[in-house]
This record gives sequence, C-alpha cells and structure tokens, in this order.
Amino acid sequence: EGGRYQPSTCEARSRTAVIIPHRNRETHLGHLLYYLHPFLQRQQLQYGIYVVHQVRPVGAGGFTGLRGGHRCQPARPSPLLQAGNSTFNRAKLLNVGVKEALKDEEWDCLFLHDVDLIPENDHNLYTCDPWNPKHVSIAMNKFGYSLPYPQYFGGVSALTPDQYMKINGFPNEYWGWGGEDDDIATR
Repeated sequence: EGGRYQPSTCEARSRTAVIIPHRNRETHLGHLLYYLHPFLQRQQLQYGIYVVHQVRPVGAGGFTGLRGGHRCQPARPSPLLQAGNSTFNRAKLLNVGVKEALKDEEWDCLFLHDVDLIPENDHNLYTCDPWNPKHVSIAMNKFGYSLPYPQYFGGVSALTPDQYMKINGFPNEYWGWGGEDDDIATR
C-alpha cells in the first residue's frame, strides 16, 4: 500500500525506512522502485519508502512532500522546500525525509538512498548495524565495483534513528552534488 509493506506470514526482520531524495529523475525513480519493492519483500522487512522531492517554484504546479501514498502538499514557500531548477540540496531533502518518516513509525533503520542506485545482490541486507552507521553502496558498477576514495560514504547508507540523531542529521549547507556525505563520514 503506497510504498509500505509488512510481511503477512512472519514477524518482520527489521522495520526499515528508505529515504530517497529526488528531483527531475523520473526514469531512475521508476527503475529503482520497480526493483526495490520485491528486493525488500524477499528480505522479509517491514518497510516504508519515502521519496522526497525537490520541486518547481510555487505557481508552476509543483508539489512537495512524499510520494507513494504519503503526504503530498501543494508547494509553498518554506525553508524546507526547494525550487525545481535551483541547485540540488540532497542533505536537506534527506533531513526532511527522516523527519517525516519518524513521524509515521518507530523505524529500526533509516536507509538514505540515491535514486540512481539499484541493489544487485539479495545478500545486501537493508538492515542497520546497531553499533555503527553502515555504508551500503561499497561496490558500484559506475566505479568498477570499488570505492572512488577510501572515505567515500555516498550513494546508500544506513543508520539507526539514534545514530542519525547523534550526528545531528546531515549538514544543510551543501548545495550541488557532493560534500554532505563526506562530512557525515568524518563525524
């Protein structure tokens, strides 16, 4: 139902919220959701997928909020909203997504997920390490299945809500692509 799932024949292994920052990448989003739903269901997770949009300016018919049956509200000026053709701020979108997800449910795990990365292996479990944040996209085809540099923490990462609160979320100062995940890696 609307981006949410709970196994009916067993107790869920984990309750995982997947937060996806998004702007103008409908094809990527469609592919990710097509593969992600059955992938997560095979892992017997209770999950919710939160797609947080960066939208067009007010008056252009844009919407903000969460897709897939979750909150969608008409765009209006707010420090949490982003105009569609302005510079992308992945960190702000992730922070909004986490805040909204935690209003809905007591999630065990928060997966912060780029829209253009699709898991290739069912052994890549979408659960959290209770002791440390986890960088999940450690082998990507676009980097020859290795990391571009040792401290790389981008793409897909997993944190418990407590870990996320301890690092005080993502820094909102990073506009454009990159930087916010490196900042998190050093925390």
